[in-house]
Amino acid sequence: MGACANQIGPVALTRAAELKHRLGVPYRKITDFFATYFELRVSPGTPTRAERRLAAKARPTFELLREALRACQVVHADETGWRVGKLSAWLWVFSSATVTIYAIRSSRGHEIPEEILGPDFGGVLVVDGLKTYDALGCRKGRCNGHILRRCRERLEQGQTPADAEHLRGLMDLLRRSLGLSAQYATLERVEYMVRLWDWEDELDGWLERTEQAGADVQRLRRHLARYHEEITRHLFEPGVPATNNHGERMLRPAVISRQTGGCNKTLLGALVHGVLASLMVSVRQQGKRFVDLALRLWRAAEPQGIPLSEWPGGPSGANPAADPAVAGTPPAGHGRPVAFAPSG
Repeated sequence: MGACANQIGPVALTRAAELKHRLGVPYRKITDFFATYFELRVSPGTPTRAERRLAAKARPTFELLREALRACQVVHADETGWRVGKLSAWLWVFSSATVTIYAIRSSRGHEIPEEILGPDFGGVLVVDGLKTYDALGCRKGRCNGHILRRCRERLEQGQTPADAEHLRGLMDLLRRSLGLSAQYATLERVEYMVRLWDWEDELDGWLERTEQAGADVQRLRRHLARYHEEITRHLFEPGVPATNNHGERMLRPAVISRQTGGCNKTLLGALVHGVLASLMVSVRQQGKRFVDLALRLWRAAEPQGIPLSEWPGGPSGANPAADPAVAGTPPAGHGRPVAFAPSG
């Protein structure tokens, strides 16, 4: 009865879960390692069943984590293709400087960010060029890096001399905008605004000069005209990053894992992974250890919601950035993201 009903303690079960969900080690290898070095001999099914119990206990804490994300001033969003068994799905990431939520859904529609961020999200959502985000009513920042990438790809495909010159001119404009927004803290406000107005005049001139350009340049021109406010938001709101690099970095481990067959086998596995991976990565962003939070969850008689400010544990060696939702100031930048890997 009680604690005696378990052969494997909460620390070992938590370490197995973190090795699986954050570091991507299969349970088959984890149990082999435990047997070799710790003389803990269990089948892979034991940590699989344990992770489901841990996810159930962690569900209220996960809901509070999602509320914390909704209170952030800047959130990055990205998504990538996924599989649940034989079915196609999408893995979404929504990440601020210190809070990250992963969600696996069968849709790539606007209802997913609406579900995660809620109807009253008051921050800025930094996104790529996916049209799904157009339906959202919140303020958005568009990734300048994606536009630069499109320009490079068009140049590599070959263009007329005039169109190539237009593309190089746009790339120069965008790069100078990144440098200008980085100088916001060092320039006097008047000088900064003068440089900003000069830059906008140059962008308007580029739009005028490209009215009769080729098809590739015309598509970029329409994109800049349609999303002008979102593309230039980083210039007017310096706390908003100019690119979605943070979201892409937080998603990259999933892309690597997908290539090695690391997607989910069942819907339950996908739900468990969403809860545990979100907590594990967010704990690391907070500079703490997941095992300390998990022990409190394991020992609770009933599932309990633990707010972000009450997460236990000491430093884990991570270097968390200041959370704009807590500090009330624009983030100075994002640190190196914490990788995760999906469950089986």
